[in-house]
Amino acid sequence: MKNRKRSISLIIQTFIVAAIVVVVNLIANHFYTYIDLTQDKQFTLEPATQKLLGDVDDIIFIEVLLDGEMTAGFKKLKERTLEILKQFKSENPSLEYNFINPSAGTIEEINTVRRNLSADGISPVNLFIQEGDQRVEKLIYPYAIIKSGSRKLPVNLLEPIGRGENEMDGIQKSVTLIEYKLASGIAKIKADKIPLVAFTAGHGELLPSQTATLEQELGATMEFGRINLDTLYKVNQLLDVLIVARPQEALSLKDQFKIDQYIMNGGKVIWLIDQFDIKLDSLNRNVAYVPRKIDHGLDNLFFKYGIRINSDLILDLENSQIMQVVGVQGGEEQQRLFSWVYDPLLQANRDNKIVKSIDRVRSTFPSSISVLNETAEIKDQVLLTSSDYSRRQIYPMRLSFEILRLEQKIEAYDKKKIPVAVLMEGEFQSFFKNRVTEEMNSTLDKIGSSFKEKSVPTTQVFVSDPDIIKNMYDPNSSKISPMGYNPWDGTVSNGNKQFMVNLIEYLVDDYQLADARAKTLKLRLLDQVELEKNKTKWQVINVVMPVLVIMLFGFLFNYLRKRKYGSV
Repeated sequence: MKNRKRSISLIIQTFIVAAIVVVVNLIANHFYTYIDLTQDKQFTLEPATQKLLGDVDDIIFIEVLLDGEMTAGFKKLKERTLEILKQFKSENPSLEYNFINPSAGTIEEINTVRRNLSADGISPVNLFIQEGDQRVEKLIYPYAIIKSGSRKLPVNLLEPIGRGENEMDGIQKSVTLIEYKLASGIAKIKADKIPLVAFTAGHGELLPSQTATLEQELGATMEFGRINLDTLYKVNQLLDVLIVARPQEALSLKDQFKIDQYIMNGGKVIWLIDQFDIKLDSLNRNVAYVPRKIDHGLDNLFFKYGIRINSDLILDLENSQIMQVVGVQGGEEQQRLFSWVYDPLLQANRDNKIVKSIDRVRSTFPSSISVLNETAEIKDQVLLTSSDYSRRQIYPMRLSFEILRLEQKIEAYDKKKIPVAVLMEGEFQSFFKNRVTEEMNSTLDKIGSSFKEKSVPTTQVFVSDPDIIKNMYDPNSSKISPMGYNPWDGTVSNGNKQFMVNLIEYLVDDYQLADARAKTLKLRLLDQVELEKNKTKWQVINVVMPVLVIMLFGFLFNYLRKRKYGSV
């Protein structure tokens, strides 16, 4: 009788435990929570991301194209994406997500999916997967497509591999940026207003064909245009970012006044300024060539804002290459690539959240930048610098290709991290304080405005090389090059695009999501060599050992239970 009661009690207990497990799993399907015990707090969302998700009212659906057979690195990217999406959904249940494999289905279905993805600007990555004794080529789409209503936005989850990096380095950067990229995509698709970005025109600035790559890159979420300052009474404050890109002629005081008052009222400006007009053709024709200094008329304006772009050139031992003719053989010119110290490969300030993870930035004839007076009202952050092996050449300087024949002694390049791009944030004093003319007052009266001598908190960025954003354009084929393209060796510096995209996105970001970009994660991947060498051992440890441990625990539990209750 006692055995029967004990059996019934055991069955009841088993059912209760099973019921608890089922209920807990049902609850877990609807609620997601976690305790972040990691050293780098990788499972804790940034406050800016939480605020963004709290402001989402409509249903947002995220379709992730990372599924199917992948390498260990891409599996880690998928896992991290899933973790972030679970966290997002815990913050706002109106966010839905799904993972799909674009390479699943019949050949006809796969081809249809791939054509549709290509039409949306989504390109695959070729991977070689080890299947048994064979290496099989697979197409992986490391993208998430964010959808809201009729709008959709593809987000590339994979960062490009930089100079000197391998695939794992690229995956590491990608995993780190998942939160930022998904949050940024959500912010863009939910925005009521499309950010407006305008280039100035009328002073010999870069042409639309020379900034086409940048405009295409950001064109899906921003609107670009050109404004001629001479035709305006004022710069419209609805403009989110104004870009002054390589003026070749002086900006009049009227035009400077319009930009100044745009800044005083909270406008944000990116200044891309060349100090010299340097043409390689002139270098080829002359043994010694002194470049013309560009009179853009902005030095005094910059001085008032606390910045000086110096009249010098930066030479750097870490640089890109240039092609030169070294002789003639058989009636044909013999060419060779040379290291060109006037084209530094700039490096990012790793402590800055805007540019922390970007690749090297290709520049041509940049000048140094000096911050004149740091105050409590204005904070400066260096974004790009030369390498640890650089030096300055002060104007007037003689330029010549003869430098290619000379050995560059490392001890001469004794300057480190010379600033080339600087961000200034705070409250700026107007250049025209106590200098407003009757004509300027008349202009303000016409537009019903008043003069402001001090700005509200705003941002200005000063870059001493406009070629950073410039693309090449072939009028015969209408083809444009990527930013950072070197026509001499065909290489592309990904940092040029990353720098400008990150910078503009930072300036139009209302949520300060760049804090998520600054997050640092440690990627802990398996040792693939060790795994392949001792595959059976690790399979036994990971598959068989847990089962044996559970069986041992069950045996001990029953043994101790029989000892305790066997005599009852």
